[in-house]
Amino acid sequence: MEGRFWFSSSYGEAAGRFIIACDDLRNSGHRVSSERLEIGKIGPAGEPLCIDVAIVGSLKSDKVILSSSGIHGVEGYPGSAIQLAIMGDLVKQEPFKDHAVIFIHAINPYGMAWWRRFNENNVDLNRNFLKGDQSYSGVPEGYRHIKEFINPKSPPLKKEKWFKLKALKLILKHGFNNLKQWVAEGQYEHPQAIQFGGKELQPGPDLLLNWLDSILKDTTRIWAIDLHTGLGPSGHDTLLVSANTDADKIEHLENLFPGHVESLDANAGVGYEIVGDLHQGLENRFDHIQWTSVTQEFGTFKPIRVLKASRAENRWTQWGMYVDEVDARRHWSREQLLRTFNPKDEFWQAQITSRGRIVFKTAKEDLLS
Repeated sequence: MEGRFWFSSSYGEAAGRFIIACDDLRNSGHRVSSERLEIGKIGPAGEPLCIDVAIVGSLKSDKVILSSSGIHGVEGYPGSAIQLAIMGDLVKQEPFKDHAVIFIHAINPYGMAWWRRFNENNVDLNRNFLKGDQSYSGVPEGYRHIKEFINPKSPPLKKEKWFKLKALKLILKHGFNNLKQWVAEGQYEHPQAIQFGGKELQPGPDLLLNWLDSILKDTTRIWAIDLHTGLGPSGHDTLLVSANTDADKIEHLENLFPGHVESLDANAGVGYEIVGDLHQGLENRFDHIQWTSVTQEFGTFKPIRVLKASRAENRWTQWGMYVDEVDARRHWSREQLLRTFNPKDEFWQAQITSRGRIVFKTAKEDLLS
């Protein structure tokens, strides 16, 4: 299937293909400005880890489509595939000046290269973009009920006999939606636990925000799509919007994408409220801009399986016995995490590259309307 073509097998391959795609756009007559924001770390092959960014078209138009991927490391593989497919489509189109497309490739290159969701400091970068009035402290309201279950201080077992039973007991006691919110909201007190939002803005996000500061001064409208996997029915994309999005905008989005729009609310669908997510941080920092922001979330497996894979990988990273990062990456929990968020399934790959292109095309039409 055609979707498979866009998928890369390593961070280095994906980054290289992104750079080549920028050159292909230039060679086809498009105006392209690209840059590599190095985070000061290296990957498994000794390659520099970078947030690759590109601007296609004209920023003078004041209208921008912002496509971002890889904030959760391993989710960068499908995110990169969608972006490469979109860039392949743009090569076949006429150059444009009435808007700009900004691609942000692999916001968390460390996690993408080393098969983690978190960065080099174990920080979930989609919990790290706090607003000016928020502090890097605190835990979700019911976190004490689930902390020990999701963060055992021991290496993972490949076959954990009582995991599902323990999870079911917690669900029956507290309710699935409450558990989903407590696990995923983001916490700022336990650096070795999952969903840790950090104690300060991380180096990668800082580099990215400073770069955006330099280019968005004249922009008045942005249509932003952040690419994710792991929530919802397999292959189906849910377009998640902030819980405080006004009703008119939600209605407009529902008309554009019928059957795909949900609020980031634990009681409203597959999502949950997040502290410090990328779009929240961007909208707060660039509040002179009119934003339309969606998280395009592609389903992979059932929630219990996704949690189990995330939990096992973090247990290995925090409490496993390994010599170095290369040795750590060889463990079954890293491969399992990669395939939980990036299934090796040609039908799934075709579904997500197709829907990624459709949503991008519709967003562009809406931006220019």
